[in-house]
Amino acid sequence: MTSTLCLPRLVYGEDSVSHLAAELALLGIKQPLLISDRGLERAGVLASVARYLPDDVPQYLDVPENPAAADADAAFARYVSGGCDGVVALGGGSVIDTAKILAALAIRTVGRAQELLGKPELIDSRIAPLIAIPTTVGTGSESSTVAALHLEANGPPIGTRSGWLVPRVAICDARLARTLPRRLIAATGIDALAHCVEGYFAEPASPIIDALALDGVARVFSDIRAALELDADEARGSLMVAAFAGGAAIQKGLGPAHAVALACGDQDLHHGTLISIALPMTVALVASRSPLKATRLAERLGLRTGAELGDAIRALTRSLGIPGSLREAGYRARSVDDLVNLMVRSPFNRSSPYAPTPEEYRDITMALVA
Repeated sequence: MTSTLCLPRLVYGEDSVSHLAAELALLGIKQPLLISDRGLERAGVLASVARYLPDDVPQYLDVPENPAAADADAAFARYVSGGCDGVVALGGGSVIDTAKILAALAIRTVGRAQELLGKPELIDSRIAPLIAIPTTVGTGSESSTVAALHLEANGPPIGTRSGWLVPRVAICDARLARTLPRRLIAATGIDALAHCVEGYFAEPASPIIDALALDGVARVFSDIRAALELDADEARGSLMVAAFAGGAAIQKGLGPAHAVALACGDQDLHHGTLISIALPMTVALVASRSPLKATRLAERLGLRTGAELGDAIRALTRSLGIPGSLREAGYRARSVDDLVNLMVRSPFNRSSPYAPTPEEYRDITMALVA
């Protein structure tokens, strides 16, 4: 079996956002659409980036935390009305994923986002050039091949995977994450950890992605606590590297922690929180079926055996103040059977070296909601 790796041009380091105008010129973008959200506008992050863009650049700032296809349609309408020829996405995964789909809409100039979701065969080289500027430290959308949007606000997300969805450029400037609340640094940082861990175990093997993933895991364990402090640009920059590595690792695939988290994504809980709750239990199952890789990962973290990975991740998430169960986080399961069915049918099981049985998914669910 073979694997592929598609990565953006990476501009990383202190004040790297000041290179935005030069990157636009390299891509031949003369009229970009700036897509972001109102929270970053209120925090002043938008203004700090907009000064490196042409005057009066068209903007779309109404991306919600859980964007739907209609949000991509609205953003694309602004792209068309503004006569744009490229996209600059400033924000977390919600903004960047929305930007990926609106960039893909430029292929046809007419049509709706819902017609693209889950249909990568409709995306090709005519996609609008996209520059991603992440402001969180975990989603990895700036380096992944995936965009996930909801058909409707409270429905399940639909992932679309294509090498053409990888942004042309990723600008990772830790200063842009200074306004990120501590709870989101923790949640998105653990999301990056999960991408690296599950991507590392995923099959088929890819030595380059595995090396990136191992480095990303070590960075999260080493630097996430320091990143919670206000003056910790270096630590947050390290987590941005881990997030980028996690986005690359997603290209191999993910695993059962994401099957659990997405099945439970029907309520108002942050994806990173759900991942933090699920990962300690699922990694124990996967590690026991992939002992050589588990040992290598454990050694990287200074652990004695792969059997300690679940406990080590649980201790880390608890030290960050993240809930240890779905019940503690405020999740109320409407139907355990429905949740288990969603987990069993998840496409993330296909890339994992071990897919939990329905009985194991039920045991996980009961333990997390009890």
